[in-house]
Amino acid sequence: MIATFASDPTAGRPYARYRGGVSVDLVPTSATSWTAELPALQAPGERVVDVFERLADGSEAQVASVIVTISQPEYVVWTLDFEGDASADSELANTAAISDGLEVPMTVLWNPRVWTTNEVSTERQDAMLEWTKGRLAKGDEIGLHVHLWTDEVRAAGLVPRLAPNWAGRSDGYDVPITAYPEAEQRTYIEHALRLMADRGLPRPTSFRAGGDFADAATLRVLSALGFTADCTAVPAGSFGRLRWPWTLPVDAQPYHPSKDDANASGDLPLLESPTIGGNTYAFTVSTIQPQIRANLAAFAAPGKIATERRAIDIVSHPGTIVPAERAAIEALLGALAPLRYDRDSGPVRFVTLAQLAKAYAVR
Repeated sequence: MIATFASDPTAGRPYARYRGGVSVDLVPTSATSWTAELPALQAPGERVVDVFERLADGSEAQVASVIVTISQPEYVVWTLDFEGDASADSELANTAAISDGLEVPMTVLWNPRVWTTNEVSTERQDAMLEWTKGRLAKGDEIGLHVHLWTDEVRAAGLVPRLAPNWAGRSDGYDVPITAYPEAEQRTYIEHALRLMADRGLPRPTSFRAGGDFADAATLRVLSALGFTADCTAVPAGSFGRLRWPWTLPVDAQPYHPSKDDANASGDLPLLESPTIGGNTYAFTVSTIQPQIRANLAAFAAPGKIATERRAIDIVSHPGTIVPAERAAIEALLGALAPLRYDRDSGPVRFVTLAQLAKAYAVR
């Protein structure tokens, strides 16, 4: 709350109070501008906040009132998967332009496979790494995304597997991490973490497995390695030749999974944030309209309060964001403008996956 007075109110020791509730003293930011942070521990809805001054005779006078709207928070996370192959400068520039133009933070999920293959030139490796570090400097999050490429599997000291797979390829890209036993999953992820550390990237705390395949073993490994969030989960269905291991509904919300069942709530400290906001790959402004409508329907309508906390995760790929997809993503994220908390329009906050994990942390 910010209160602006006609003259210095110091003698009146002003304070703000929810009508019928808690009081908080105002503190000066200038002679006539005073501020207070009131706790938002109120039921959603409209509340009246009154401002008082204390008078010399010991009484107090109400000098102002304002109606505020209290809502549960709603969150949007934009996650971007590097796939382990080369991304062009033009696509990286488009990705950055979306984030900067719409003021939407990114969770950039880096793929260290580029350093274990001769299919990605040193020039591209360096350009992608420089871009990623630049995004980190701007406040974006750097996480980890893995596919089980055969060359990186060998580099980790493991024997590659080619089945099962979701697309019939022969390079391991389409082999789910769940094809490997828990100990080998851990070895692979630890190798990826070392590759990132060796190139000066911070240790990630957010993760997504390739193809959206993960199981309880994967989540146990992530939790043991200090990850705080995973966004591999998707609603029940199939991908290519394979059935996803997830049994979640289409509107699944973040949860802390069981150590024995990735689909059930439990006691792992890791937050599972299902990707229910869609994949923007190859969409245009025209074809992404159903996705826009679905995402808007997940939240409270413009001008309304959210009676329960909700979140959606949207996934894109920096290496594929050509002009048509860029326009689609801008339409998708831009459609949420009337709901944005940072513009005092609604309860929707754009956050990174790490920030979401903190918001949902068990207290």
